[in-house]
This record gives sequence, C-alpha cells and structure tokens, in this order.
Amino acid sequence: MRIAYALAGEGRGHTTRALTLAKGLVEHGHEIAFFTCGDALELLQQEFGMEHVHQLETPRFVVVRKRISYVRTGFATLRFILAYPRQQKRVIRHLKSWKPDILITDFEPTFARVARRLNVPLISFNSQRFSVDAKLNHLLNRRQRLKLVPIRILSRIFAPRPDLSLVSKGFNLEANKATAHLLGPMLRPAFTPDAWIPAGSHAIAYLRTSVLHHLPTLAAHAKHHGLVLKLYGHHPKQIPDNVEPQPISNDGFIRDLLAADWVVQTAGTQLLGEVGCIGIPSLCFPEPGQVEQEINGVLAMKTFSNIKVIHPRKVSEDDLDDALQRARSGQRGPEIVNGTSQAVKLVHEFLNNLESVHQSNVSQANAKNNPSVGEQLSTTQVI
Repeated sequence: MRIAYALAGEGRGHTTRALTLAKGLVEHGHEIAFFTCGDALELLQQEFGMEHVHQLETPRFVVVRKRISYVRTGFATLRFILAYPRQQKRVIRHLKSWKPDILITDFEPTFARVARRLNVPLISFNSQRFSVDAKLNHLLNRRQRLKLVPIRILSRIFAPRPDLSLVSKGFNLEANKATAHLLGPMLRPAFTPDAWIPAGSHAIAYLRTSVLHHLPTLAAHAKHHGLVLKLYGHHPKQIPDNVEPQPISNDGFIRDLLAADWVVQTAGTQLLGEVGCIGIPSLCFPEPGQVEQEINGVLAMKTFSNIKVIHPRKVSEDDLDDALQRARSGQRGPEIVNGTSQAVKLVHEFLNNLESVHQSNVSQANAKNNPSVGEQLSTTQVI
C-alpha cells in the first residue's frame, strides 16, 4: 500500500525515526513518499532516492544569541502561516495524483488538514505527544509540567484527531489511556546491547547552532584525553585543530558513535534513547529555550545512569571531567524495549485492517450492483 509520510525537518531525531520505520514498512511491501525540509532532506534522499523525497516547509525554531528566540520563532511561524494555504493546495494536488492509502505525520501541521480534505486515514507518530499521552505527575514537578503546556497544545493542533497515535520515547513511560501507544526508541539494527566498543581514538559531538559556543572547551577536553572530536550537526566557521567536521551520513554517524569513547549531544529524544540503551557515556547540553530537550534531560537522568545533563552557558574542562566520571561510573540502565518492531507492527496491522475493510466494501458494492451475485450469496447463507 502507498504511504505519504510528512515530518519536521528540525534535527536528526525525526529523520532517524522515519528512516527506521520506513525500512520496516518497505520490507512488508509498502511504498513510501516523504515530505519534509531542512536537515531531513539529505538523509532521506541518500537512503530512498530524490524521487521519493519532496520539499515541504515545516515550522522551525530561530536561534538568536545562542538561545531559541520565541519572538523570532513567532514571526517565522507567522510567515509560515501566511504561506500555508498555497502549500496545502500544492500538497493536495500532488497526493491526489499519487493516491496514498494513509498519511503519517511527525509533528508538522500540514498533513492533518490534507488527510481531512482527501478523506484519507492519518497516523500521528512522534515523540512530542508524550506530553499528552503519558503519566508524568510522578516524574516531573509542577514547573516542568507547566513548561510542557505549549508542546501539548501544538501536539493537539498539529494532529487533533489521528486515527492511530504512536509515541516513541525511550524512558519507559506509562500511557495514561488505553488508546495511547507509548513505544521505546526506534533503535536502528546496529544498536545491540554489546555494540559499543570504544576505540580510544575519538569522541563525538552532535551539536546545533545554539550550543556551538561550547565547542572550543569540548575540543580542548578531548585533546587533553588524546582524542579527536568528530563533529556532527552544525559546524562553526572556526574549527579547533583536533575537531573533524563530518558530513551528513546516517551510516557514518552510526559507525563513529559505536566506536566513540563518549558522546556530547543536545538532548534529542532519539539519540538519548540509543546511547542510553547501549551504555555510551553521554553529556547533554539542552538547547537554551528548547523545553522538550530540557524535559528529555530530566527523564533521561531518571532512567539512565550513563547520561548526565550540563546546563551552564559556560563550562570548564573540569566540569566536563566531573560529569563524564559520573556518567562512566553508573550502573547499566533498565531494559528499554526497542520501539522499532512495535511501530512497524502497529502501522502494518492498521494498513491490513484498512485493506480488509476496503475489500469488504468493494464486495458489498459488487453484490448490490449485480443481483445474481447477491442472490447466490443469499442462497449460500441459507444453505
């Protein structure tokens, strides 16, 4: 069956989730077309080819002076809203000719409206909807729960009434309703429990613009330990001498990560789940003003002893050494169920049920339009 999949283009997490789910669905014989922008385009094109990946603008954060600016982000969102009717019409035209059986949306606003216009089922699959579907009172304090309110609102605006809702969050969260499906992280096949074998040659930094000011200290710290720092994500103009900027590459990132002595990252859901599950010591710098990453850091440290969050705007090498020592000395975290097989199974079953309903409707329509067939069916039932 045909699946149109739209995802936010901000960061690697949405893209990694899409890559992992899509590969599983393709193995079941389904055909997928992607709609996205920004960081996601190149990774998806590398894996599935340019003809299967289409441009779709999604709202993005704007960083000003090393911090997400809600004012600038608001203006950028307003521009997005003004251009939105044209984008929606363009997507509807495209999908009318391609004729997908379902739409999947990952924290973007266009597909929910398009699904309604085309009368096509919608699946919501993201990490942000944990704010709506998970029990959090015992894990977060009142202030932290209040900070999640905007994310809860956006989750409901972007996909108000999905036919199926899946939430990938690697912290063993408990659903607050029977209809919610809270899954583990979408672990790629390489991420097995014994996959991490540090080579003693490098550490990894996955950084975004708002936290790049930490790079000189991170580079000096790695150099002090005799390691090269491989930099993924965003790159500054000035690169320290022991930093190796890396191109966008799913396979390259996995290879480097599984051989790294440690990893420094922002607190994105996907990578936190991966490093937590296989035990790589990880230091996190949540992007200033990025509420979900702040909450991710809180939940990750409650779940994994090998993950430590660093909040100060300025850090020293001693600060990094202290956090790294604590990340290394912790016990292995709890078992986290791989969400990949769960997600593929739930979507595949949804598609099978959809196809069964369609075939039943076709049979009933044929029987209605062909009385002789209807009589035969009736006679058979009597017998």
